[in-house]
Amino acid sequence: MKTIGFRLASCVVVTTIIFLLGSCSLFEDVDDVSFDTTLDETLTVSEPDAGTNVAYEEVLTLDATSDPDISKYKAKIKGFKVNKVSYQIINYAGDFSTVFNGSLSFGDASSSSASVAATVSNLNVKQAYLSGTVYELLINQADIDKIAALLKDDKAVKIYLNGTLSQTPVSFDVNVVMDVTVEANAL
Repeated sequence: MKTIGFRLASCVVVTTIIFLLGSCSLFEDVDDVSFDTTLDETLTVSEPDAGTNVAYEEVLTLDATSDPDISKYKAKIKGFKVNKVSYQIINYAGDFSTVFNGSLSFGDASSSSASVAATVSNLNVKQAYLSGTVYELLINQADIDKIAALLKDDKAVKIYLNGTLSQTPVSFDVNVVMDVTVEANAL
């Protein structure tokens, strides 16, 4: 009888160990954290010379680790999900109703070219400033996923503003905002 009880207990222990070892992947994601945050950078557009249809370009790097939560988890980030990319014109100064046509693009932080572009057409900069409108960039899901991958790889992305200004002199700021969800391993 002792042998049967011992064998039964041994089988239970062995089965439990096999179950625990086999289900470690179930526990792997339990400690993951997920949080929403907003990343933003401001492009300063300043064209002091008088002109019409003036070509303009500006580049800056959006560093996701400037966000305190992302900085805290930067070595443990598993991925980014870009929920929305938008922009708003702020701090306008100019005598004209300047119209901007061009693109707002995104690329690898260590590169000098954009891989994702969103078109900005017939944007009356002064009216956009006065209205305070926040414009969502129309970017397809495949390109949104590219931006998320760039953020995951470098924790940063370059932002490019390229286009023409219908009349200058003009100066204004373009606040670019990314609403993201971050998934990371627990600290």
